[in-house]
Amino acid sequence: MADIKEIAVIGGTGAQGIPVVQALAESGRYGVRVLTRNPNSARARKLAGLPNVTLLEGAQDNQQDLHNLFRGVYGAWVNTDGFTLGEKDELFYGFRAYEIARSERVQHYVWANIEYAMDAANFDEKYYCGHMESKGRVGKFILAQGQDGMKSTLFSTGPYMDMLMDGMFVPVEQPDGSFVWINPARGDVKLPLIALCDVGTYNLWIFDNPSESAGMDLQVMTDNVSFAEIAKTFTEVTGKPAVHKSIPFEEYASVAEPYPGAYVNWALGPDAVRDDSVMSWRDNFGAWWRYWGDGITKARDTTVLDKIHPRRIKSLKDWMKYVGYDGKQKNVLKMVEDWSSKNGRSSNK
Repeated sequence: MADIKEIAVIGGTGAQGIPVVQALAESGRYGVRVLTRNPNSARARKLAGLPNVTLLEGAQDNQQDLHNLFRGVYGAWVNTDGFTLGEKDELFYGFRAYEIARSERVQHYVWANIEYAMDAANFDEKYYCGHMESKGRVGKFILAQGQDGMKSTLFSTGPYMDMLMDGMFVPVEQPDGSFVWINPARGDVKLPLIALCDVGTYNLWIFDNPSESAGMDLQVMTDNVSFAEIAKTFTEVTGKPAVHKSIPFEEYASVAEPYPGAYVNWALGPDAVRDDSVMSWRDNFGAWWRYWGDGITKARDTTVLDKIHPRRIKSLKDWMKYVGYDGKQKNVLKMVEDWSSKNGRSSNK
């Protein structure tokens, strides 16, 4: 037990954080200290039941809590909740979390990243997607500090494959038992989807191999697929008819928007205090669909991914079989789950 290194985790109860905590804890090589606002939540209690996991009550936007979290640990895995914080606060606390970790002598810092869309798009404003920009800016800042004093790694994900079960990618079941995906994506547009069940193994490798992972931006992907291919694969796996229908974003937004006039941090409710830095849901996700739809993102290096995780899921079909995918909505995204619980209803937004 004396050889176990402790990893501090922010975002451990989220869709991405849960498999990371599980992989670290179950490896037997790491203890995990998870920061959570509510240690009594179902997700927090599930993590507390794992070996080598402790919960620390606190908030990602409290600097003293960040000091308490990082004090005495070997490493940190940080996934701030940009949809709750908002773009401006995620920048501040993203920078401060890194600085505080260094002040507490953390040795290896992993930032759960999203690619910096504006940078990739040569700063074309039509691709300005706030929840991507804040994560990406912090990631650029972290790597720019170099590897002296504290090693750092970016773990960069694209859209979750699991959003086919929760979020914007859930299909609509028709009265005849068929399924239809209705969204703004063109039929030939491919998205680099990542299966959440593999993210734990990637992050375990990052902490196990600091000499290789330090300074790295590990951009992960399971399969690069279009919605036409998603529908076709769904039919192959389940035998149920399925199609994809592409519609203009404004038409899509009228039914996909969580509630009329929603902001991107919609789960805080319509009456939360906001300023000009908080984008509307329509502006944020309009840019999000344009970014992926126009092919701005760069191809992932699957050779590196195969080397790091030889047994990773490599196709949408294999993922659907692995999770028993049936096209139905299931709880995956914490923000959606919290909103649904607060409002006493299910949602696939």
